Amino acid sequence: MEARHREPHDLPDGDGRRLQQAGPGRGHRGGHHHPGQRHQPRRRLHLRRRLYPRRRGDPVRRCQPVRRCQPVRRCHHRRREQPLTTAEEEPPDEPRRPPAQPPPQQPARPWTDWIAKLATWVAPTTLLTALLFFFGYAYTSSLYSYFGIDAGTIGFATQDLLLRSSPALYVPAGVALCGALVGALGYHLATRAAGGGAGGARTVRWICLAVTAPVVPLLVLGFLAGFEVVDAGPMGTPLLIGGALLLAVLARLMYVRSTGADYPLTGERAALGISVAIIVLCSYWAVGGYAQQKGTADAEQLAHHLYRRPAVILDTSERLHLGWAGVRETVLPEVAEGARFRYRYEGLRLLAHSGGRMFLVPRTWTWQSGNGLILPFDATVRVAFHPG
Repeated sequence: MEARHREPHDLPDGDGRRLQQAGPGRGHRGGHHHPGQRHQPRRRLHLRRRLYPRRRGDPVRRCQPVRRCQPVRRCHHRRREQPLTTAEEEPPDEPRRPPAQPPPQQPARPWTDWIAKLATWVAPTTLLTALLFFFGYAYTSSLYSYFGIDAGTIGFATQDLLLRSSPALYVPAGVALCGALVGALGYHLATRAAGGGAGGARTVRWICLAVTAPVVPLLVLGFLAGFEVVDAGPMGTPLLIGGALLLAVLARLMYVRSTGADYPLTGERAALGISVAIIVLCSYWAVGGYAQQKGTADAEQLAHHLYRRPAVILDTSERLHLGWAGVRETVLPEVAEGARFRYRYEGLRLLAHSGGRMFLVPRTWTWQSGNGLILPFDATVRVAFHPG
């Protein structure tokens, strides 16, 4: 009972109720001290010891000094709160850099988009195959019509017509590429002249006016040729109309380029689209007319040079009774009984072969008196070829 009235500094060291010594300047509440003894500040009990005082017989536990609370870091991966270390403290604020801006993009020109769309329409293989088939059929039909044979009667396959379209496309393709080259060079020169100063731009404008001058007369002649008022040939009408519109579009493009404005304007897009459609139609029309004209010209040349075609010696079991000039008929001797072929015909030329049939003409064929012969290429006839 007396120990309870003792002062805190009189308690033994092993007593759990001994007060902890705080740091200098902390927990000093004043108190009694013996004279000559070093002054010791009053110590502060831990909160747990205040709430739950030690009883007799409990093991002695020394209270740990109270530590300062450290900042708590919250992690979204773990629910446990971990204290931040000194190295993990928030870094000092750095100057923020402005976000990188993408380089400015030049706006696409409307006429460039139109060219890209037109290229996507022309690119598919189906359209190109259809065009080649048409030009091949036009060429083949005009070629054999000169000899009095319809191309449908011969029955060429699609692959044959596609291959026969090449003679009708060399010249139109070359002319179109040369025209595109001239137009590209003219546009480039006009652009450079317009960028050189006011004098160059003025010169380009005068050239554009000179180019557009014959547009109206060419259109008038094209319409007159279309109504057969003027004889301009099978390719006159499409070349006059399509060429006039092409000159007008090119001159307008160069003129706008010299002024630096956008092309086409809002009100000119419909007119430009219609003009391009008419130019494409006229090109298709002109190439078809050229294919027919080329077929007729090749047929005339072939008729005058039939020696270029393979010569045919024909043996048959029955008499054909041709009686054509330049064709010789010979009766074969009966070498043995039961011989199948008894007649031989010489002086024939092979014009075409398709669908198991041969189309033969005499070597002296003429457009006024010439005839053609169609025979099946099977076991009923015997055919021998020789040059010349």
